[in-house]
Amino acid sequence: MHGNAVAFRAALADLEQRDVDLIVSLGDVAQGGPQPLECVELLRELDCPCVFGNSDDFVLTLDLGNEPIEDEERKERLLETARWSQEQLGAEGLEFLRGFHPTVEVERILGCHATPKSNEDVILPSTARDEVDRALEGITAAAVAAGHVHLQWLRRFDATLWFCVGSVGLVYEQKEPLDPVPFRPWSEYAIVSPESLSVEFRRIPFDVDELLSAARAKDFPGYETWAAMWQR
Repeated sequence: MHGNAVAFRAALADLEQRDVDLIVSLGDVAQGGPQPLECVELLRELDCPCVFGNSDDFVLTLDLGNEPIEDEERKERLLETARWSQEQLGAEGLEFLRGFHPTVEVERILGCHATPKSNEDVILPSTARDEVDRALEGITAAAVAAGHVHLQWLRRFDATLWFCVGSVGLVYEQKEPLDPVPFRPWSEYAIVSPESLSVEFRRIPFDVDELLSAARAKDFPGYETWAAMWQR
């Protein structure tokens, strides 16, 4: 969700029209958008299993991890937003994030943020097979469901189906790491059947102007730069 409750509500409204038994959040809930607390409150209402994403870790620790950021100005913007998110969430909201899990397994499906062993590593359809094999070493689940890369895709690696559900609140596509990219005006998620391992990718439009209005009202840090990236 990345702090985008407008997109989150759009996805939930679509989900309510479908026959779904369980919702699983794959991480990156609050950091990066103007509505971190609203996203946490919506998740609390759902009372669903939640995976711990790298940006969840960042908002708790202010540690950028393995992300290579040499631009000091950009790094400071990220830290400013994270500090602002911490203030918005308060002690109770931050404690909620600490309760997330490294992975969540449901029947034959293993949910993770990036890979079953990391919330930072990147796996794409084009990733070298030896990297994928290392990520899957010891994994017995029939399918792996991931987020992290903000793309919807599906591929079979030997006997294991690997799919990425996309992003509920921050859809984009980078050609190269850290490329400047526009944010797309829709929300993404996936509906999965454990029995047949069928995957249905969903794309739901949401009101970008409503999100920008929420950001202005809250004096969201770096608003002008962030708002200019949204495609409308």
